[in-house]
Amino acid sequence: DMWQHSKNQNSNHNLLLTKYYRQKKQENEKNKMLSQASDSLPFQEGQVQQQVQQQLKLGLNENIAEEATFIEGALQELDNHLIRTKNGSVYETAEKLNPQYVNARALRLMFLRGNWYDPKAAADQMIRFFDIKEQIFGREKLVKDITLHDLDEDDIACLKTGCIQQAGKDRSNRLVFVQLPGLRTYKTLLNEMRALFYITMQALRSEEVQLYGTVCVMYSVGEFRDSKRNGEGFLENARIGMAVPIRLESNHLCYSEIQEYLLCNGVFQTLPVELRAKCQVHFGSHAECQHHLLTYGIPPSVVPPRVAAAPSSYITNHHHHQAVNNLDRHLQWVQKCLMEDGVEDCHQQHHHHQVLQQQEPSAVAGGFAPRFNDVLYPGGKTSNNGGNSYLRTLVRESAQVYDIESNGRKRPVVDTIISKIEQRGGRFLKRDKGTQGAWTELPLDETRVKIMQSFRNYRRRQEGDNVQTGGTLIADEPRPDDVVFGRAQKNRGSELLHRLIKEQAEEYDSLDRHLKVTLVKEIMRRIADAGGRFLQPASEGAGGKWLEVSKDNVRERISKYFRNNRRPTKKIR
Repeated sequence: DMWQHSKNQNSNHNLLLTKYYRQKKQENEKNKMLSQASDSLPFQEGQVQQQVQQQLKLGLNENIAEEATFIEGALQELDNHLIRTKNGSVYETAEKLNPQYVNARALRLMFLRGNWYDPKAAADQMIRFFDIKEQIFGREKLVKDITLHDLDEDDIACLKTGCIQQAGKDRSNRLVFVQLPGLRTYKTLLNEMRALFYITMQALRSEEVQLYGTVCVMYSVGEFRDSKRNGEGFLENARIGMAVPIRLESNHLCYSEIQEYLLCNGVFQTLPVELRAKCQVHFGSHAECQHHLLTYGIPPSVVPPRVAAAPSSYITNHHHHQAVNNLDRHLQWVQKCLMEDGVEDCHQQHHHHQVLQQQEPSAVAGGFAPRFNDVLYPGGKTSNNGGNSYLRTLVRESAQVYDIESNGRKRPVVDTIISKIEQRGGRFLKRDKGTQGAWTELPLDETRVKIMQSFRNYRRRQEGDNVQTGGTLIADEPRPDDVVFGRAQKNRGSELLHRLIKEQAEEYDSLDRHLKVTLVKEIMRRIADAGGRFLQPASEGAGGKWLEVSKDNVRERISKYFRNNRRPTKKIR
C-alpha cells in the first residue's frame, strides 16, 4: 500500500509537470506570434496586444496555482539541478558558510516563482545570484540579507537620487520600477550596482511581488535622458537584473531622441522571441510617452516630467508638482528603510557630530575632533558613536571565522575590520588623560589589541546569553553518551569527543576555515547519532541542574579544543 501510494504521488507530480511544460510551450508559441505581428500592429492596437498577453499570464497563474505536491516536486528538482551544477561555484562556497541560509525554503521558492516554476532556470539563476552578490558585496556578506547597514554613505547617496524607484503599481496591481537615467549620480559604478541590488531585493520581501511579477519603465525623455553617463554600466546593471529572482512581466523603454529609439529597436530584434514579446519601445514627448504607457495600464503619475524652465501653464505646474511628489515619496521610502534598519541618515550624522562637539568641547582642543564614523575609546565606558556601532556589527559578522582561526591567523581578520572602518573615513581614537581629555589616534598595534578584545568580549556575552536564554534547561542527570563541558568526564560521550578530536586533528589543521566548520559539524553529528547531548552545569538559580548547550556554542568549543590540541601541555577540559 505504501509503495502504491508513493507511485500515485509520483504520477500526480509528473502529470502536473507535464501540464506546466505544455502550457509553457503554448505560452512561448503565442508570444512568438505576438512578437512577429507586433511590427504590423498600428499604435491603437498596442493595447489589445498587451491585454492578450495579460490574459495569458493570468490564465497561466490560475492553472498552475501553488499546489503543495507541485511545489514540493519543483523544489526537489531544483535541488537536483543545483547538485549537478554547483561544483566550484560561489553558490557552493555559500552553502558551506551557512547551509541554513542557502537551503532556506523561502529563498528557493522565491527563485522558483521568479522563473515560472522552472527548476533548471531557477537553479541557474541561483548560481548567478551568489556570484554577483559576492562581486558587489564581498564574501563576508554572501550569506546574509542585505540591509542598509551593508551600504556605505556613497551607496545610500546614490539610492537617494531616485534614478531607480519603486514608483507605484499598474492597473494589474503589479509593482512598477522606474529608471530615470538623467538622475544617475554616483561616485563609482559599484555604488549604483549596490543600490539596484538593494532596492530589488527589498521589493522581493513582498510575496505579492514574487507571485504577480513586476513592470519596468526606463524613461529617457527630455531632461531624464542619460546625457552625462552615456549608458555607462548598462551591462553591469543588466547582469544584476538577470541574477535577482524578480519576474519581469513587461519592459517599457521611452525615448525622446530618434537615434536612441532606432538603436534600441534594432537591439530588440536580436532578442529571443519570448523576451521581445514583453518589451515595448516608445518614442515622443513627455505627454506622448505617458499616453503610450497609459494604454498598457501604467498611470502617468509614475513617471511625471520635471520641467527645468519656469512653469507657464497649469499642465506644466501640475507635472512639476507630480515630479516633486514622486521624489519626496521615494525619499520617504528610503527614510523608512533607514529607520527599520537602524541606520543614521547623513543629516542625522552631521547633527550627531555637532552634539558631540557641543557636549565635549575640551576633547577637541589639542587633539582630534571626533567624527561620526570614528571608533572612540573614552576609557571606562562604552561609546555609542557611529563607528563603534559599525565595529560591533563587523565583530558580530566575523566572530565565527575569527574563533576558528589559530592565533597566528587571526590578524588578517582584524586587519580586514580596520580596513573597512578606514574606508568609511573612520579613525580609532582614545581619550588622552595627559592632555586634558583630548582625543588622540591609536597606533596600529594598539588598535589590533582593542579589536581582539572586542572579539573576546563578544564571545563572553554569547556564552552568557546561551546560559540564560540560548540553551535548554533539563532536569535529568547526564547520560553515558552525553558530553559535559566544564569539568573532566569519564563517560563515553566525552571520551568519544576526545578520540575524534585526536583522530581528526591533523586533517583539521590542513583545512581552510570553511571546511573546518564542516568537520566540526560532522563531529557533532556523530555524537548526536550515538544518542549524546552537549551539556554544562546550569548557573545557580537557573531552575535546573543542567543546560543543553546551543549548537553555535558547541561549535566554538570544539574548534577551541582543536586549537588547544596543538599545545601538548594544555589539557582539554
